[in-house]
Amino acid sequence: MTSILERLQDHTLADLAVLDVPADTSHLSRTAELAGRIADESGLTSRTARLAVYLYHRFRVPGTRDHPAASTRAAALDLLTRSGVPEELHQELLTVVGPGTPSAGAPYGAAVLDAERLDAMGAAGLQRALTGAGSPWHPDEPADGSPRPTPPELYEALVRSERELLTEAARRLAADRMDLVHRFAADYRTEAELGRLPDVPGRSPAAVPGVSWDLKAGFLRAVAHAPGTGPLVRIGYRGTVWLTFDDQDRLLGIDLRDAPPALVAILPHAQQYRFYWHSTARGSGMAWWADHGSNHVWITTAPGPAHHRVVATADIEVGTRADRPVVLHLHVRSGR
Repeated sequence: MTSILERLQDHTLADLAVLDVPADTSHLSRTAELAGRIADESGLTSRTARLAVYLYHRFRVPGTRDHPAASTRAAALDLLTRSGVPEELHQELLTVVGPGTPSAGAPYGAAVLDAERLDAMGAAGLQRALTGAGSPWHPDEPADGSPRPTPPELYEALVRSERELLTEAARRLAADRMDLVHRFAADYRTEAELGRLPDVPGRSPAAVPGVSWDLKAGFLRAVAHAPGTGPLVRIGYRGTVWLTFDDQDRLLGIDLRDAPPALVAILPHAQQYRFYWHSTARGSGMAWWADHGSNHVWITTAPGPAHHRVVATADIEVGTRADRPVVLHLHVRSGR
């Protein structure tokens, strides 16, 4: 017996074929599955979220959003009725269609948009974007005519998309996918831009255990000596960093000014002194500290007397497992 979801899927694909609009059926299936998982973890109904994905894609055809709201609503109701979708679900589902961007404030609209972004972060989404084989990675971009992105452009777009995720469930699902994206971006910069293989030293500040630093691209990765277990949770933002070096250009410490409270709360409290070099005076290896009164976080990476400091604006992401930091990613945008 054909299910309601299968009927809506069949009618959606048939309508798109009549409109001569190509449909990536694999992308639709993955996105529907992801939307269902987001709904389950958010206390919503997974079946309704899956239905919403197909309705969203049917009315995402170029030009459709320019139609009057009444005509779009009528066409969407017709599709739902033809597919046998119960009337009590219509109001929730109609929040994902109509002129302009679907309502992110509606729970099922948020699940659909987050599922679109999550699919872009997976292996199939990366292949689709880099080869131009299907729709672009970001759900609000035009469906046709977009130039194929370069890997750095794709990386920036995916980092932006992760920040735009609307639900906590999607942010949890994105963590491991974006870890792959970060590794890919770092290796691409090393191989394509710097002309060497990953993990082969090049011109960069003096080596420090656990810290990899791509000077040209401004990409820094610091890994804790004792990684935790459990799912990876990311805390990401753009902010000011202090990078403190010794006279041999070894990185001694990283200070994160005005860090998010979620990060500060999981770190041991210590007093941040007036002079920046005190940040590097604790411990002999990598350690994390926070001044809970000022939201100032600092990481010691190596012992030694401080010689100079770089102040920079950076995209900052901290990966945590079991409420303790295990990896820091910095993409330095500008510095002095």
